Amino acid sequence: MAYYIKDYSLGSRQAVVKREESSCAERQQAETMYIYTDRIVFSSDQSSIRIDETIWKRLSDLQSGDIVSINDRGVCYRLYTAAEGDATIFMGGNCNSNCMMCPSSDYERHLDYTNNREALLRFIDMLPENLPHYVVTGGEPTMRSDLFLEVMERMADRVPEADALILTNGRSFSSMPFLEKLLLKCPPYLTAAIPIHGSCSCVHDAITRADGSFRQTMRGIHHLLSRGISVEIRVVVTKMNCGDLERVAELICNHFPQVLCVNFISLEVRGNCIKNKEEVYINPSESFCKAKTAINRLIGCGIDVGLYNYPLCCVERGYWFLCKKSISPEKVRYDEACDVCEVKDICGGLFVSTLKTVHPTVTPVTFHAKERNMQC
Repeated sequence: MAYYIKDYSLGSRQAVVKREESSCAERQQAETMYIYTDRIVFSSDQSSIRIDETIWKRLSDLQSGDIVSINDRGVCYRLYTAAEGDATIFMGGNCNSNCMMCPSSDYERHLDYTNNREALLRFIDMLPENLPHYVVTGGEPTMRSDLFLEVMERMADRVPEADALILTNGRSFSSMPFLEKLLLKCPPYLTAAIPIHGSCSCVHDAITRADGSFRQTMRGIHHLLSRGISVEIRVVVTKMNCGDLERVAELICNHFPQVLCVNFISLEVRGNCIKNKEEVYINPSESFCKAKTAINRLIGCGIDVGLYNYPLCCVERGYWFLCKKSISPEKVRYDEACDVCEVKDICGGLFVSTLKTVHPTVTPVTFHAKERNMQC
């Protein structure tokens, strides 16, 4: 979420927020942005800017411990929300695949991220030492291998007890020398989340549009598991692979039964997914129906399964326990029809981009009196 600070003229900044009424401890040597009712003050040089009540209210969502980045035009972005206790380390949008349904656009993938090293490391140093969980993501986060390894080492040193999750296509880990370097700098509690788009190269590579990616991903998963790294498999359900899901489940059961879990993911319609909508888009209800047999097969093999980005009304009630509230607060929205739904409070909703572009059908859930009593 972005906030605008009118008449801002203090240059680009990255800082930890501290509100006037807060008593939280300051992080040693970290730039701090103090928010008072009438002004903002930066600790590094004591520079300040006066704010009126309108701006103060606009910034009311920012809480002590949050980390923000402010550009020279006064646009303030929240990079870390202290109340959530979950940090995202964004390595850059570049990727060595070009997936048909990727929510990133060609523009985002081709931006120049070569100068973000200092900002990344500064952000890491601002994170609290008791951080419980963080995600390292991109693009493909391993694209700049030296920076990726530096970031992983820095995080392992700063928050050694935190759970770490890498969102990766797994291709880089087909190189055992690269994996060995990671293991030397590896956080102790590490999981790699890797997508399998098909049971064979003809399906997987058609989706990634990268020849050889299936072979590299399979090898990468095998290498990680063989070295004791936890692996989560992600299956993004599209029109291109929905007929192959049972075979994907068989592949996992036969070759990777020791994976941590398998998560089926409904589409976020933006970026490439909008551009290729006719080839890839499948609504959440049909997506679940196509995945159901594969879900049952995986559960039968003793593998944990999750459903990401699926509204509850699009999933059979017997499978609701698999559904996760996976969409981040700034991206989640609910259709007007959801206002009368009796399970809205526990439903993960829809991506705002999906709701605006494809308008998937949602059906409010209502319970009969007997069922309602059983919920209590």
